[in-house]
Amino acid sequence: MTTSIRRSFHWGIVIIADADSGGKVPEVEPGKAVSSNEHGIIALVRHAQDIDSFEGEFDWAESQVTIRLLTEAELPNVDRSEVFRGRLSVANGRITVGDADSDVEIPAHRGWNELIVTVAADGLGDSAPDELHIDLIPSV
Repeated sequence: MTTSIRRSFHWGIVIIADADSGGKVPEVEPGKAVSSNEHGIIALVRHAQDIDSFEGEFDWAESQVTIRLLTEAELPNVDRSEVFRGRLSVANGRITVGDADSDVEIPAHRGWNELIVTVAADGLGDSAPDELHIDLIPSV
């Protein structure tokens, strides 16, 4: 199963968390692309205000987050670079993806999930990526 979310992230972050975490996600750690604990991750994405100009008509910058629910790990994609690998506890088999503005709830594996975050290989510059891929794999 694959879920893609494309929108403006006005906080410059995306939060992926156990739907029942009760807000126990980590604080953003300065200088890190992804901050984590067992309840969730916070990943930096292109900030909505990352645009050329605010004069006249303008559109907020958008980012895309793609979450794949896999049954087993796949071979690494040569066009992508791994920026984080960790574990996420999902007791009820549901996670939320979003930020303080809004989020969506999607399925995950019940129990421990291995979580792998990748970005385009050329997306590791000084700015936050405008595209994240997140794979969830059953973990023990």
